[in-house]
Amino acid sequence: MDYRESTLCLGTTNKLRCACCGGQTHSVNSIITYGYYFLEYLPIFPVKRHTQIHCLQCQNIAEVPHNSSDLKLIFSNVALAFFNKLRLISTFTGSFLIILFLSFYFSEEQKQQRQSQTHIDAPKVHDFYYLDYQKAAGDFRPQHKYRVAKIVDITGGTVSLVYGNYFYPLKATLRNGVGIGHTRRNDYFEQKRHHFSYAELDKLFQHGFIYRVVRPELNHIGRNMSAYMIDGNVVSKLEIVGQAWRYVPGKRQNTQAMALLKASYIDDRFEQAFALLTRSAKLGYAAGQTNLAELYLTGIEGTRDVDSAVYWLFKAALQGYQPAIEKYRVICQLEEACQIEDFYQALNEAGTTYTIY
Repeated sequence: MDYRESTLCLGTTNKLRCACCGGQTHSVNSIITYGYYFLEYLPIFPVKRHTQIHCLQCQNIAEVPHNSSDLKLIFSNVALAFFNKLRLISTFTGSFLIILFLSFYFSEEQKQQRQSQTHIDAPKVHDFYYLDYQKAAGDFRPQHKYRVAKIVDITGGTVSLVYGNYFYPLKATLRNGVGIGHTRRNDYFEQKRHHFSYAELDKLFQHGFIYRVVRPELNHIGRNMSAYMIDGNVVSKLEIVGQAWRYVPGKRQNTQAMALLKASYIDDRFEQAFALLTRSAKLGYAAGQTNLAELYLTGIEGTRDVDSAVYWLFKAALQGYQPAIEKYRVICQLEEACQIEDFYQALNEAGTTYTIY
């Protein structure tokens, strides 16, 4: 904290007589010493103030003691007293600006915190998690503080994340890294998936390990490309929006069902989607079989039917549909009766091409 003295001319008064020349016209000056940080012309608060009168006839300068009758006489003039208070308030400029900045900052922080909690409670694929490894157990080097994770799959109540390969020393560098497109690199995210329940994610969020959740928006770029974006910045690889249409049994029913599931204004959308996905699955469409399995897992019909979900996931997996294979692996980890080796053996015997991350 540094200090600076400022002289403020408040106006004139004729209520005092000069001790030297007997003149009555005086200029009233307020001498204010104020504290400041960095910028001396941005005062934070006054630490000392005294009043001087300057005789305009003989130029004599005299200091008016605090709580004296002369001081009260000077400021008995309403306009002068009001101007004095107004000038005093101006010495709090820095304090006012700091309060406004802090109010804005904390209101934005609270808004982001509430938004992150909403996304934690109802996660979606492609959500970005900003991680603070200072709140995690383990020994990390000083520069290994902040990291990005992304949701790549949700199977029933299990959320699958992949972690970024890069650590950032500051929250700002993480945010800037995402903004300039780090996450678009093919090697940015690890291939290995980490599985969490909703309750586990909420616990990590409450402990501060997950300090922010951002939900990218899918936007069109140009005529036939799309990408996920955060704050106007592309954070995913560009994808082709429209492709030449060809008939695939079950594809149309799956597309209609997924559109219905997003139409919250339709009361029986789940029943209609279930019927369409069942039709799609029976026609052998792998994506339809996988989406039908997800409905069985989430218990849309009232109760979860894991056996039916596994049945349809297995059907889709035999076609080499990687999302179905990943979901089957997640369920197999949760079910004691499931042997993942038997699953891989069945895929091998069927000649299925697949990848294990």
